[in-house]
Formats: sequence, structure tokens, C-alpha cells
Amino acid sequence: MAARLPVWVFLSISLILLGFAQYPLMRFGLGLSPTIVLSPTSMAMWMIGGLMCGLTAMILMVRRQPMLPSAGSPAAVERSRALALHGSGLLLYSGIPLANFLLCFWLWRRFRQQSPWLNQQGIQALNFQISIYLYLLLSAFMVFAVLGVITTPLLLLLHLVCTLLACLQILRGRSFNYPANIPIIEGRPTRA
Repeated sequence: MAARLPVWVFLSISLILLGFAQYPLMRFGLGLSPTIVLSPTSMAMWMIGGLMCGLTAMILMVRRQPMLPSAGSPAAVERSRALALHGSGLLLYSGIPLANFLLCFWLWRRFRQQSPWLNQQGIQALNFQISIYLYLLLSAFMVFAVLGVITTPLLLLLHLVCTLLACLQILRGRSFNYPANIPIIEGRPTRA
């Protein structure tokens, strides 16, 4: 059933739910409200719903793209574009829901026809962004068992370290494969 609904429906619902979860925190953080008016349980539920809709939108977006062959070593232009692909993951820390995935997806769609290496690096970056959202969703469920309070910062640290390592490897002209990456995009490219 989800495959028949347009992606924008899931993206819209995700942004609304994540916005509801973040709004009380933003008001409190900016000093506009002396207390957080939403209970932690309600905030976690809004966040879980938003992450679930966001994950559905991500998977639908990447699964609808045809696969391309892979090969070759990167040129300087390809390395700068791959750096943008991997570096877009840092938008996770901007506070804008799904910004890291949406920019990465847009860049991948734009650059993937230009080079098989860029296509492969885009697939790696997209799979990692989706995997991190999935892990954060699981961590949000574990908040109720207090384990999520520990795992969420560790996941965010893993994301930051892996994204920075990917950027360093790309600057050196090497491919980067993320650890704990779930291959969501089918047809994993093979070397020619």
C-alpha cells in the first residue's frame, strides 16, 4: 500500500510530526517558554512517528531509481562532488528534519549519470543516511527502557565520525564503505 502513495505524503507527515516533537524543545531552548510543555513520552512518540514516515519516504525515493554500472577511479571534479554527497550527512546536526537525506538524494540524482564511481559513492552515502535514521528510530523505542538515552548519543557520534572519515577518504581519492551500513538500495554495484 505504501508504494502506491506519493512520496511527498510521507515526507509531509514526517516533517509535521518531527516539527511537533521539536517545537517545545526549541521554545524552551530559545527562552520563549520557562518549561517544556510536552511530556517526554509524547515527544518520543511524535519523534518515532516522524522517523517512521521519514524512513518510508526515503526507502520509496531510492527504490524508484534505476541502477547504473560502477567502475573507475575518480577525477578531481568527481571527488569534489562525492565530498558534497558524503558531507551532506552533516546536515543531520542542523536540526532540520530529513535535510541530510534530502540533500544527499538530490545530489545523487544529479551526479549519478556522470560517473559510475559517483553513483557508487552516492549509494553508500544514501544507505548510511537511511541506516542512521533506522538506528535512531530503534534507539527512540529504547528510550522507554532507558537504554536509548545511552545509544542515541553514541549513534550520533558514530554518524559524525563516519561522515568525517568518508570526507577524508574522498579527499584522498579513495572509495569509502560505511560500517554498519544496511544495503537498502538494491543492485549493489560490482567492480568491472
